Amino acid sequence: MKAKITFSAFFLILVINAINVYSQDVQHSVGPAPVINDNTPFVHQNDAAIGTRYFVQVSSSPTFTLGKAFMESCTVTNIGSPVPITFPGGMMYRNGVVYTYNQSAPYQLWTMDTVSGVTTLLFNMTGVPQTNLSGMLWDGTNVYGLSTSISASQIFTINMTTGVCTPIGTPSTTCPGGIMLLGRLGAASALYALDIVADNSYRVNKTTGAFTLLGPLGININFGQDGSVDPNDNTIYVACYSTGPELRKWDTASGGFGPVLCTYTAQITGMACVAMVGTPPVNPQTTICRTGINVPINDHATALDSVQVLLGSNSIIYDVNVRITNVTHTWDSDLRFYLRKGSVGSMIINQVGGSGDNFINTVLNDSATTPIASGTAPFTGSYIPSSPLAPFNFTGGLGEGYWKLAITDTAGGDTGVLTGWCLIITYSTPVGGIQTLEIPNYYFLNQNYPNPFNPVTNIKFGIPESGNVRLVVYDILGREVTTLMNEHQNPGTYEVMFDASRLASGIYFYSLQTERVTETKRMLLIK
Repeated sequence: MKAKITFSAFFLILVINAINVYSQDVQHSVGPAPVINDNTPFVHQNDAAIGTRYFVQVSSSPTFTLGKAFMESCTVTNIGSPVPITFPGGMMYRNGVVYTYNQSAPYQLWTMDTVSGVTTLLFNMTGVPQTNLSGMLWDGTNVYGLSTSISASQIFTINMTTGVCTPIGTPSTTCPGGIMLLGRLGAASALYALDIVADNSYRVNKTTGAFTLLGPLGININFGQDGSVDPNDNTIYVACYSTGPELRKWDTASGGFGPVLCTYTAQITGMACVAMVGTPPVNPQTTICRTGINVPINDHATALDSVQVLLGSNSIIYDVNVRITNVTHTWDSDLRFYLRKGSVGSMIINQVGGSGDNFINTVLNDSATTPIASGTAPFTGSYIPSSPLAPFNFTGGLGEGYWKLAITDTAGGDTGVLTGWCLIITYSTPVGGIQTLEIPNYYFLNQNYPNPFNPVTNIKFGIPESGNVRLVVYDILGREVTTLMNEHQNPGTYEVMFDASRLASGIYFYSLQTERVTETKRMLLIK
C-alpha cells in the first residue's frame, strides 16, 4: 500500500527534475473540451453460467404457468402455480418487471413475480381498438400494443398509469391477423408485426400506424405465440408454433424465420428476455463533462455549449441524465434550459425556483421522485426534468456526435455564467460475444499518452474498490488547473481525455486521489 505524502513534496521533487519549461503568452478563449469517463463493465464468468435469461408462459391446458430458461434452450423450469388468467396473451419486460395480459375482454395487465410466480392485477385497459389484444412492447419510452380482428390489425399506445389505450392511425387490412409485436429497445427503433393469416412480417410506423410488408415468414405460424429481443446482442427470438412448439430466430432484414433452435414440450404463449446473468449489469454508464468553462448568460439571450459523445456506431442509449454542475445566476425563474441532439430536443428546466439563485449539482433524471418545479434553489440533488429526457434514448449510433445545452435568460436586470455541466449516459454496444471486466488488483495511474502532447492526451488509471475518486491537474507552481473527475466510482479501469487547448505550453502534473492512495505524474504540453 502506497503511503500518502503531501503535494508540496511531490512538486518539489518533480520541479527539481523538470526539464525545459515552455510558455505561451496568448491565452485561449475556450474552455477544456469534453472529459470522457467511460466505465464499461465487463465480467469474467464460467461458460456454463453465461447466457440470456428469458421468462415464458407455458400452456398446460386449461392453465398457464410462468417458467424460465436460458436463451436458445427449450428446457423450461416452472415457477410457482398456474396463473389465474383465463386466456393470457404474450409477455413484456419493462424496467425490471415482467408483465402479461388478457388477450380478450376484459383486457387486463398483470405483473408476474419471477421468484414466486404470483400474478398481480395492475389495471384494466380501456380503448383497445380491435377484438384481440395480441401483442405488447416497450421501446424504452412508450408501451405499444397490437390488436387484431383477424381481418384487420391496429397498433396503439398504453398509458402505464391509467391503462388508457390510444389508437394510432386506422385499422389496416394489409396485416389482417397480427399475432405479435416485436422490436428492439430504443425510441428510434422500429415496430414489427407477425401475421398468422398471411404468414408475413410487417414493419409498423409508430406515428401513422401504417403496416409495410417486409417478407414471408417462411413457415405456417398458427396461434398463441410470442417473441422478444435479447438485450445483449439485439437478436430477436420467437417462441412459435408451426408443426409444434419451437424456438426460432427472426430476421428484421428478410422478414423470415431461421431454422428451429429447439422444441418445447408444451405451447409457449408468452416470452420476455431479460439481461445477462451476473454482475455488474450489462449496460455501462459514461459521464461526459464540460469543466472549467465560462459561458456568459446574458439578458434576453441564449447561451450555448456542447459536448461530443463517442460511444460506437452500434451503441444503444437506454437512459440519459443531465447534471448542471454550476450555473451562477440570480432569479432562477428567468432561465430555461434546453438539451438537443440532432432533431431531438427537450426543455429540461422551465423557469423554476422563483427569486432563488443558482443551480449547483442539479441532476435531471426521469426516474427521480421530485419534479424540478417542486424544488428550491440551488436545486442540489436529483429531480424530474420539466420535460422528459426519454426521447434521447437512441439506437444504432444515433447518439454519436455533439449534444448541445442552451440556456435562455428570458428577462432583464440580471446575468450569470455556466461553468460546468455533464451528460450521464447508460448504453450498450452489442459485440456478439462474451464481455470481460478489467478490474485491477491494485491502484494504478499510468503515464499519459501521448506525452509530450498538443493539445489532447489520455490518462488511464485503475481502482480495485469502490470509493470517491479525484483526478486533478496542477501547473508547475502547484496551482489546481482543472478537476477531471470528482465522484464515486465502482472498481474498474478508467480512461479520461484531457484537452489543454486553453493552457500555455509547459510542465503540468496530474494526480489520482482516493481515500487510500494518492499518486501524481508529470506531463509536458508543447504547442
